[in-house]
Amino acid sequence: MSQENVAVVREIYADPRGLIGTASEKATPDAEFDFTDVYPDRPILKGVEEFRSFRDTGPWSGSPIHIEPERFFDVDEERVLVFVRVSATGRDSGVEVAIRPAHEFTIRDGLLVRFKAYRDRARALEAAGLRE
Repeated sequence: MSQENVAVVREIYADPRGLIGTASEKATPDAEFDFTDVYPDRPILKGVEEFRSFRDTGPWSGSPIHIEPERFFDVDEERVLVFVRVSATGRDSGVEVAIRPAHEFTIRDGLLVRFKAYRDRARALEAAGLRE
């Protein structure tokens, strides 16, 4: 288990710029950002610039999004699973939406190499091998 990787992930959430802001500092240039569990029609994004473009033009572009980590799981030597609360305000409607998904980070040598968002926490636990 790697508490160092948990510390890296905590730093990412603590940064007010979020993953978008810290990605270039805490991610490898070819890091993967996988949102296919949440948006099945989207490809896996390769690199920080594709991730930024997705955020700038995707379903929540321009909307304020707040991500609050609720629980950290030190899965193995590379992976950290985090239960999060995500809230966003619709750009046009002004309606606030909140969900409680999970994020899986793969960290190598202190850098993010893969990020995967899960819509369902139970599915994330199963994928991480933490639940049968």
